[in-house]
Amino acid sequence: MDLEWNGSWSKAAHGYFNEIIEIGATMLDDSMQKIGGFHAMIRPVVSKKITNLVTDLTGIAADELKDGISFEQAMRDLTAWIGEGTSVLLTWSNTDLSVLLENYRFFFKKTHLPWMQNYVDAQAYCQSRMDGDDKQQMGLTRACETLGISDEGLTAHRAQDDSEMTARVLAKLFDRESFEAALRPADEEFYKRLTFKPYVIGDIHHPLIKNGYLSFRCTDCHRRLKTKKDWRFFNQSFFADMVCPGCGKAYTARVQVKKKYEGVAVKRKLTEKAPKPAEPEIITKGENRNG
Repeated sequence: MDLEWNGSWSKAAHGYFNEIIEIGATMLDDSMQKIGGFHAMIRPVVSKKITNLVTDLTGIAADELKDGISFEQAMRDLTAWIGEGTSVLLTWSNTDLSVLLENYRFFFKKTHLPWMQNYVDAQAYCQSRMDGDDKQQMGLTRACETLGISDEGLTAHRAQDDSEMTARVLAKLFDRESFEAALRPADEEFYKRLTFKPYVIGDIHHPLIKNGYLSFRCTDCHRRLKTKKDWRFFNQSFFADMVCPGCGKAYTARVQVKKKYEGVAVKRKLTEKAPKPAEPEIITKGENRNG
């Protein structure tokens, strides 16, 4: 499935809201053969003004949405199209899934998608099958280019065509064993993980910040450094000036502690300070250096 949405500030949503304006989906059987497609244009009600950014990216203008259906009707049609039986929803990264859930909460007051049984992040799965490097997310267009998949007749950033391109990438990389390992049942744990918002801890006394996170040793003599002043929080990290009690070297320590769903992620960096230049000797007029 792929979505296009229009982002705007909304009083009704009590903040910024990504309203879905197009849904596209491609259905595959368990042999990765295409067996159907779904498409819906949705008439926006939260903000009827389509931003220039959305129009420039997708080509969707307000006039194209005047005859669209409601989000509620689109979900009823989608549910009927999916039908009964075991199914797996895939989106290229979980951003579309989060936006879909955001719209479900707004229009239906529900925190779960009743028709979703299982989920796979198509972007993460396909990239793991291509190179195993998940440090930087690969875009759908680049994945097609890398795999030599033609996008002839398809338009990027249109929901139906992007779902078709995702299906082509998946079909080329599909392996049943690895796919089943990537599959996540849409249970309570899944929704907790999906909706959890990671955050950087800014309180040095927070119980999740262990003393070991703030402890550093000299890079030369390996003695434990002493903190010259209290830790300060700036630019999403803690900073402190430190000095070695043995060799006297001065350092700046940086520590970032981020709470994620799985636990705590800690980034630490120790930078040696350049030694202060020696003060120049000043000789006064008439001074005889030789006595």
